[in-house]
Amino acid sequence: MADISNSTQSYSTDMFWTDIQNARTDIQNASEYMTVTTHSLDPSGTTPRSLKSLIFIAVFFTLIVLANIISLGAFLVEKRLRTYNNYLIINLTILDLLIGIGLGIDIEHWYIYRYPFSQNACKVITGIFSGLVNASNINVVVICADRHQAVYDPINHFISRSKRKAIIINSLPWVIGLSFWIGYVTVWEFVVDHDNGSQCTQRFLLSPLTNMIQNSVLFYLPLAIIAVLYVRIFIKIRKTVGRRNNNKSTGLTDLNLSTAKDNEMTSVSVSSTSHTGSFSDIPETGSRDDTMISSSSSRNETKVGNIGQEISTATSHRVESMAEMTKATRTLLLIVIAFVLTWIPISVIALIYSIEPRLIIPGLPIDALIFFSYLQFGNSLLNPISYAMSQPLFRATIIKMFSCKRPSRAN
Repeated sequence: MADISNSTQSYSTDMFWTDIQNARTDIQNASEYMTVTTHSLDPSGTTPRSLKSLIFIAVFFTLIVLANIISLGAFLVEKRLRTYNNYLIINLTILDLLIGIGLGIDIEHWYIYRYPFSQNACKVITGIFSGLVNASNINVVVICADRHQAVYDPINHFISRSKRKAIIINSLPWVIGLSFWIGYVTVWEFVVDHDNGSQCTQRFLLSPLTNMIQNSVLFYLPLAIIAVLYVRIFIKIRKTVGRRNNNKSTGLTDLNLSTAKDNEMTSVSVSSTSHTGSFSDIPETGSRDDTMISSSSSRNETKVGNIGQEISTATSHRVESMAEMTKATRTLLLIVIAFVLTWIPISVIALIYSIEPRLIIPGLPIDALIFFSYLQFGNSLLNPISYAMSQPLFRATIIKMFSCKRPSRAN
């Protein structure tokens, strides 16, 4: 009886570990399949999809590189574009350019049907590339945070603006992105001696929890911060515009009231004069006194007006101009829209895949999976377009560059 019990217990334990191993194998196969399908192969990993797909991806990555090189060229040749706000944009452009260059490995991967380098290189390159992608997303958060300070604390923000501050702020995305992903991919996979396979499959894909973590770090956490900051920026700008409109209407009302009072006083003085005689009957001394009083009053009003104008001018010199604020806010809006539109599809797919892989593989068509996998990098192509749409000087500089005209020097 004891032998039967022991054998049953042993059998149950063996089956338990067998089920775990089968589950791990299924996840490994699903991860391998997902990596393979994103490089235009069928589930067996032997049949190429089409040459058209390869050409499309190659052209797409080339456009990313060219667009960001042109953007850097515009910042280089036009000194007026090198403002504090655009220093943050230049940092984002450099990151997007490096992402486009790094995607060249995917073209080779696609062409030869396997990762072109060794597994050790896979661990290092994947960690660095993921860090750059994450740094690009964090850079959007940094731009949004800087614009938030400019809206809520304009004077201190303007006073503290400098190249040194821009360099410090620009270093944050690099440090955060690279340090996290090199540790999360490179160090971890070297420590556990992870087998990346022929398709360079990452270790975090083998666990739903670790896959959710990387998905949250790449998209959901930056999205949450950006959403909160931008909503606050939008509310503050709306209140400021409404306050200015109210001040304008109040100023017009005061002007009408003062005009009505002046007319009323004039009519009263004319009426009183008509009872005592004509204007020539007024004593000469009285007219001189009135002239002196009105002259003194005019001088006082001029002094008050000059003081008010000086205060207004001094304040305006301590905050960024309305045109600069409008361009910065418009640029941020377009960058945020590009970030959300390009990253939402693949992030939702990755989240569902973390919960239940079978809903994505083979539930989602291969072509759709490939499209959404590369759509996220469209963010690096849309960002330069956003700069051209939001900044007329940037757009004019690019036109002059291609027309071989030398841009005008800064005044």
